[in-house]
Order: sequence, then C-alpha cells, then structure tokens
Amino acid sequence: MKIKNSILAFAILSALASLPLLSEAAFAQSSQGNDLRNIQPNSSSIFLKPDALVEGQYVTLGDLFSGVDPQQQDIAVAHAPQPGRQTILDYRWLYGIAQRHDIEWRPRTTADQVLITRASQVITIDEIRDAVEVALVDHGIERPFTVDLSSENFQIHLPVDARSDIDVSALEINSRTQRFVASVTTAAQTSQQRTYRISGKYYPLTNVPVLVEPVSRGSVIRADQVEYREFRSERVPAGAIRDINDVIGKEVTRPSNPNEPLMFRDLSNPILVRRGSLVIIRLVTANMSLTARGKAMENGSLGDVIRVVNQSSNKTIQVEVVAENEVRALPAMSQ
Repeated sequence: MKIKNSILAFAILSALASLPLLSEAAFAQSSQGNDLRNIQPNSSSIFLKPDALVEGQYVTLGDLFSGVDPQQQDIAVAHAPQPGRQTILDYRWLYGIAQRHDIEWRPRTTADQVLITRASQVITIDEIRDAVEVALVDHGIERPFTVDLSSENFQIHLPVDARSDIDVSALEINSRTQRFVASVTTAAQTSQQRTYRISGKYYPLTNVPVLVEPVSRGSVIRADQVEYREFRSERVPAGAIRDINDVIGKEVTRPSNPNEPLMFRDLSNPILVRRGSLVIIRLVTANMSLTARGKAMENGSLGDVIRVVNQSSNKTIQVEVVAENEVRALPAMSQ
C-alpha cells in the first residue's frame, strides 16, 4: 500500500514539473488584468466622453463624463492645456477622479481615455505680417515693400476670452541688411498679455510692366496685353522697362514670358513702311497740299526719316513716316 502511494505521488510531481513556468512579465500582465477585471463594469447611466473641447483654464467633471449630477458638472478637476494644445487623460487617472467624486463609472478597458483640446483664437502669420509692415512704415521704411518672416507657419493661439488685437511693441531694424527683429504683443495691458519675438527681412518693391499673355514675335502689343506688376527691386534686371507707355504699341522682336519684366532689347517700334512697298507721299504747306505716290527704299517706323522714290519725278527724296505706308515730305527736301 505504501509503495502504491509513493508511485502516485511521484507521478503527480512529474506532471507538475512538465508544466511551463509563468514569466515575471506575464505574471505582472496577468495581475494587471486581474486588477482591471476586479473593477466591475459600469452599469450606471454615466458615460465617458471620448473627447472634450474646453474654453477655460480648467477641465471639469462635465467635460469628462455625461450624466453626472448637475451640481457636479462644473467642478474643476485638472488644468486645461495651453490654448490650441491637446492632452490625454488615461483610464487610471479618470478612475481615480471618479472615485474621489463618488461618480459611478469604471473603466472597461485600458484604452479608455479622454482627449482634451483647449479652444483658442488664432492670430495668423498674415495678420502678424500686416502689423510688422505698419510698424516698419512708422519707423521710416518707405512703401512699397514686402516682408518675409523667419517662420511662415508661426501662429499665436489666444484664450477665447482674450482681446485679439496685436501690437508691435518693439522693432530693431538693420537698414544695411534690411533685417529686423519685432516684439509682437497680444492683449496688451491685461492679465493675458503675451509677447513674442519674431525676425524677418523686408524687400523694397519696384513696379514694372509685364505681359499678361504670350505675344508672338512680330506682333504689336496692345494696351489690354500689358499691366504693372510688383517685383523685388533686387530682382529687376538692368535694362528693364519701367513705364508702360514704352511697351504699348511696340513690336515684339524677341518673345518674352508673361509675368516677367520686359527688356528694351526685346521690343522695337513697329515697321509701318517696308522696303519696296508703295507709299503715299504728302506735302502740306500753309498754301497747298499735294500728294504723290512713291516706293520705299528702306524700312521705317513712326517718326523715322527714310528715302523713297517719287514715281512722278523718279527722284529720291527723304520723308518722315507718319502712318502705315504713309509718309510726309520734308519741305526742304521735297524737290
């Protein structure tokens, strides 16, 4: 009988030894799971809100839970993040708050959480740039100019109840490099006043005429095909046309790209009289007006003096081009 009992005990010990050991990590995870399972699922009418948008400085119970007693809704339980920022409250923190305030809520899983977002007023980079431009003018920088700020993605987030006006409270300018450092203040002279420093550079601008559409070589530019456009002065090449009247009515000798400065070398006066063409010669004096036909011996634009052959006298005379295929005989050279 003793032998049978010994054999049975040995078999049980052998079976236990063949079972795998539970690692410390697995044991800890199992213990955590058991702790969470010990928290009985919530059977009340109170539910966790997955996210909350808060406007004030504090997060309240009403921001976290729906169905709480109205007298508890406005109880502050945490500081809100900075305006425009977010923070996450996890299940452990939330369960602790629920227990502290006798709220019948328990986490269902470790994934229970609330995403808190602080509402804000946004001052955009364009508003900041406008304020800096005004300050530059007040400091003697002449328009027109453009401003580049060091961070084009910069924004200022203000509390929703703060004043949204901005002021450049200080400005340091290096006129040689055209760089500056500006101190931008929001909600000045209030408890919510904040000051931000931002650097940048200003660029003087020059107005020059440009084509608004492609114009082929040999075409004469019309008034509706050209307009003024602002460019950084440093990018306007020498020889660029500055007056739009020097463009309208000119002939394109070399095609130019639209929206780029036009060069004098790319335009010329249109040819009104071409070599070999027949022209009308006019001679007008105080006492008479004569016309004759002639043949041009060279090209001519408006105002050019060219040679033509008078077909009536077969003489070569000098004339001034006044219109297309029309010339005016110069009185001293009309014979």
